[in-house]
Amino acid sequence: MSEETTTVEPTVTEPVVKLTTEQVFENMHTTRDLANADLSGLDLAGAKFAGVKMAGVNLSGANIPGGLFAGAEMANANLANADIVGGKFMGVNLLKAVLAKAKLTAAKFMGVNLEKGDLSGADLTDSGFMGVNLTGGQLRGAKLLGAKITGTNLKDADLTEADLTGSTLKRVDVTGADFTGANTTGARASKVNWGAAKTPPAQLPEALPEPPAWLPGVIAGVAVVLILVALRKKKRRS
Repeated sequence: MSEETTTVEPTVTEPVVKLTTEQVFENMHTTRDLANADLSGLDLAGAKFAGVKMAGVNLSGANIPGGLFAGAEMANANLANADIVGGKFMGVNLLKAVLAKAKLTAAKFMGVNLEKGDLSGADLTDSGFMGVNLTGGQLRGAKLLGAKITGTNLKDADLTEADLTGSTLKRVDVTGADFTGANTTGARASKVNWGAAKTPPAQLPEALPEPPAWLPGVIAGVAVVLILVALRKKKRRS
């Protein structure tokens, strides 16, 4: 009785195509698909990547100052050494993305997933993080001078030798985070449990003063009064 032989077809991997700047903008307006594309070194200043598929895209060394990344899928993207000064990342999935040594001065990250992302050596001076997931993130030697970090998850993140001079941290989870050798000169923090860190900073940031318990009530009361005044004025005009 003869045995049947199963033939396994080899997997064919399509070569990555290097796109030109013109092709990139054309794809953004047509297929909106730049997944795994090679855009390394391109000049894409001010580009708006809104809702574009960019998983695995190679943007290493690209020039994208003032760029907008909104609702884009960018898992495993490579943005190492890219110039994204003043860039905005909103609702973007950057899972395991590489932004090592990227220029991200004054960049804004809002509602971004950067879990296991690599920002080692990145320049994040005067940047802002709000509602960002940086669980397991690599920020070794990152420059975070004057950064505003709010409602962010730094669980198990590596901030060894990071420069947090003059930064502000509010409601940040640092459970298991490593701040060995981190510079926190002039840094301030609020609602951060440094005792939960794997290695807290040698110099803990100064505690930010908490607003009085009655302040939210006063603000809400003033808002109600302003609304009532506006409604009365509108009624008189009508």
